[in-house]
Amino acid sequence: HSSPPNAHTGLDLSVPEYQEIHGKMMSGHVEYHIVVVTRLAAFKSAKHKPEDVVQFMVSKKYSEIEELYQRLTARYPQVSLPLLPRKVLFVGESDISERRATFNDIMKFISKDEELATSPELLEFLGTKSSSAVDIKGKNVPDDREKEDEENDALDFFKEEKTPDLISQLLSVENIKKGERKEEGDEEEEEILDPLGIIRYG
Repeated sequence: HSSPPNAHTGLDLSVPEYQEIHGKMMSGHVEYHIVVVTRLAAFKSAKHKPEDVVQFMVSKKYSEIEELYQRLTARYPQVSLPLLPRKVLFVGESDISERRATFNDIMKFISKDEELATSPELLEFLGTKSSSAVDIKGKNVPDDREKEDEENDALDFFKEEKTPDLISQLLSVENIKKGERKEEGDEEEEEILDPLGIIRYG
């Protein structure tokens, strides 16, 4: 049975394994399995008692973990997270298992830090009940039309990013305002899995 989560944060994160998802031809991606063990109310349904511990797993791609990482470092610059594994074009088996180990360290670190463990960025990443609360405001809200018009350009830019949830749209709009160049490398170019090392470098 899993041990109870970190006493001070009520959250425990680990990345025990990964899974390769193969696309057509040489393409494919890897999903890292993040196991969440927590007492935090945000992750529980109304039926749970405060001391209940729930456990579940979320699968995330490198790019999703990278995005969470960048959001956290932008918002909590004082925290020194373990370094993110670098992005490589050809991913071999050893890169993947190394990444899993690093992601494991990063997630463990996040779950031990009280600020990070309860940050909205992390809760949204792990898909808590609370993050869906934002969607109540429907699209057809007439009240603040003027303000909305100037933001529409920014939002349209992100419509193609297939972000249905408002939270990431809002965060993205903030990023544009901060003038971060988030386009580069965002084209979800899938890394090429090369477990057998057929593709040689250079």
